[in-house]
Amino acid sequence: MEHVPPVSAEWRQEAPSPEVQDPPATQPEPPPSANTTVRATRPARSASEVTLGREVLDTAPRKGAVDLLRLVPGLVASRHGGEGKAQQLFLRGFDALHGQDVELNVGGLPVNEVSHIHALGYADMNFIIPEVVRELRVTEGSYRAFQGDFAVAGTVRMELGLEEPGVLLAGTLGQYGQRRVVAAVRPGDDAETFAAVELGEGKGFGPRRTFGRASLLAQAVTTVETGAGALRVRALGGSYTTRFDTPGVVREDDLLAGRSGFYDAPFGGQGGAATRHQLLLGVELPRHGSERMVLEVFGLLTDLRLRNNFTGYRVDARGDGLEQTHDVRTLGARTEYRRLVQAFGKDVALELGLGARRDEATQTQRRYRESDGTFFADEVDASIVQTDVWGYAEAQMPLGRWKLLLGGRADALGVNVFDALAFRDPRFHDGQGYSRSAFGTHLGVKAGLEFTLTPLWRLFASYGDGFRSPQARSLAEGERAPFVSVRSAELGARREGERVAAQLSLFGSQVEDDFVFDHTVGTTVFTGETVRAGLSGALQARPLPGVTAALSATVAHARVLETNTLLPYFAPLVARGDVGWTRTLTLVGQPVVLTAGIGLTLIGPRPLPYDEYSRTVFLADALLGARLRNVGLRLEVENALDSRWRDGEFVYGSRFDPQAPASLVPARHFTAGPPRTASLTLEVHL
Repeated sequence: MEHVPPVSAEWRQEAPSPEVQDPPATQPEPPPSANTTVRATRPARSASEVTLGREVLDTAPRKGAVDLLRLVPGLVASRHGGEGKAQQLFLRGFDALHGQDVELNVGGLPVNEVSHIHALGYADMNFIIPEVVRELRVTEGSYRAFQGDFAVAGTVRMELGLEEPGVLLAGTLGQYGQRRVVAAVRPGDDAETFAAVELGEGKGFGPRRTFGRASLLAQAVTTVETGAGALRVRALGGSYTTRFDTPGVVREDDLLAGRSGFYDAPFGGQGGAATRHQLLLGVELPRHGSERMVLEVFGLLTDLRLRNNFTGYRVDARGDGLEQTHDVRTLGARTEYRRLVQAFGKDVALELGLGARRDEATQTQRRYRESDGTFFADEVDASIVQTDVWGYAEAQMPLGRWKLLLGGRADALGVNVFDALAFRDPRFHDGQGYSRSAFGTHLGVKAGLEFTLTPLWRLFASYGDGFRSPQARSLAEGERAPFVSVRSAELGARREGERVAAQLSLFGSQVEDDFVFDHTVGTTVFTGETVRAGLSGALQARPLPGVTAALSATVAHARVLETNTLLPYFAPLVARGDVGWTRTLTLVGQPVVLTAGIGLTLIGPRPLPYDEYSRTVFLADALLGARLRNVGLRLEVENALDSRWRDGEFVYGSRFDPQAPASLVPARHFTAGPPRTASLTLEVHL
């Protein structure tokens, strides 16, 4: 098979849906191509929405979900819990923990888990196979009506597909026992139809970092001709399993005194296992004029077993080991309808959505003894049924060079909880448990104003109400289920173009009753009302033939109003730069495709509890590659400067030595980031 070069992003731009055609100077007509997939996509209607295609994803090493998420402007993805635990996310002044403030979606499948035992909105992205991610669609803020639960700081959706037709076989060997194999197939011209499997394992760069995982993702898209027109059918499924170790944290004073090494793990037995099985079935009905209607149903089976010890022996002389399990079954359905309607003599772009999701979860939390791992106390043994039913509407009306956006969203939440233990309420220590139910609603407004300054530049003012659902076990019988509400606003500008696209925004948000994670008790504590503000900018450019660049920077500020103090752990400064280069040379009569790329990350000092700050982080990743016909070789180096950096830093009371006297004095702790790590990947395209 002859080498088929990757399709350039400027020839893969998706056509806007009929109701939102932009001026010709803004959206040029792409030439026909066998590899072009035309889909009606939701247009950008705020300054900070951005789509990052495969051309940008290929500029630097992308070996997993964490590397993909770091491309999102202003987002920090930390994997201080090891290779199998959900990443900790920071965006727009929010410490989103493991997903509570960032809505994550993969091909239409939700990732955030409601009322999770470990962290609200827990979003494990490790099942993603990066080779089959075609693009990232980012909607920062909460200004669009389609954004749902946990879309507080923003929404990230990954669209799946395989760039080249045929078979891809790839094998990776790297330092610290890295081994990875990927096999993928795309049977025809439609990039969205594919199947891929990944097997990976490694020993890690220090003790207690071993992992192994396997993932399968497959998607099929076909068009069925009917008497009423073309019916587009899509099926997406997959399975994932992993077993991983977690190193825990190192006390800074132990490192300075020589009692611990930088990459040490103070306790054995930490880590866990997880599985995820998923299926989505969708159909796009035949179009009639400007109408477009999509129906989707989905199901998920996920489970997690996790062992952590944050504080050593501070709470109990037997050890503060905590094992959590979470097993959930999710069923959901949604429909989306778009069309043009006439109002006041204008074509109004209307979007309506309806949906429902039911999560049935069982969860436990137990204390275990550090010396032998046996359990000595049960703290949680609960079953939860949580149902969210929603509907939304959004309309945009043109008014000359202006466009007015108005929308709203309503969510109704019903929760049923059965606590078999109910330790926290002395009224229910009779061994019979405690059952309760709650119900509540959330109504949110979306509004925006757009002004076309030039054929390439647009100005925006946006407002939106976002929300996150509560932890079900925190609700009382008959309580009106509270939603944590956020009010967000943004002023900004964006430039559209094939060679240069840019976004600039000034944003702010207010959260009524916020909370942060407390490592001493392994759960969240309420802080009261918080406010955030900041400035964000992003640039995607092709300044020279074969060169692709994506640059972004975000400055944010977050405070607790009641105490007038900084919120801990948020990222005040995040900057990211990715630059890739591709060139085709002819050697001995054969075309050789050369690639090179670099990714730079800067994270400014983050505020910590007790008026302390984390250290500045600067990282550089690099890749070099060459491909001759159907065979490619790629060298990837992460942390190329071999920075000794801290992926996570925390301040709280702990006691790691069981012989030391008990103390509540707070201490610095950290999780070590990976040192320089090189890997070599061989690819064969058939």
